[in-house]
Amino acid sequence: MTMLQRRELFVLIAALGGAALVSAPAHAMPGIDQEGAARIGEAYLQARPGLDRQHLQRELLPDGWSEVTLAGLRQRVATDFREGRMFIHRGWRLSDTEGRLFALAALSDA
Repeated sequence: MTMLQRRELFVLIAALGGAALVSAPAHAMPGIDQEGAARIGEAYLQARPGLDRQHLQRELLPDGWSEVTLAGLRQRVATDFREGRMFIHRGWRLSDTEGRLFALAALSDA
C-alpha cells in the first residue's frame, strides 16, 4: 500500500468511520490498520495533553452518530485546513478534527 493510499484509508476512518471506532474497538474491525490508527491517535494525545474520551466524544459526537454528524465533521475538517489548524504526524498533514477523531478512537480502544 502506498503512503497516499494509507493516508486516504486513515482519513476515511477518521471522517467516515471514526465514530464507528468509538462504539467498536479497533480490533473488532478487520482490514483496518489498527496499529497505525492507534499511533496517530496516541501521537495526537501526546501533543495535546489533557484530552479525554468523554471530552472528545462530547465535542465530536454531541448527539451521537448520524448523517448530520458526518456532514458536520466534514465541514470541520475543511474549516480546519482553511484556517491552518493541522496536526502533522510523520509528514502527514491532518486536520485538527481528524487528529481528534483518531485520538477518540485510540482512547475508545484502550
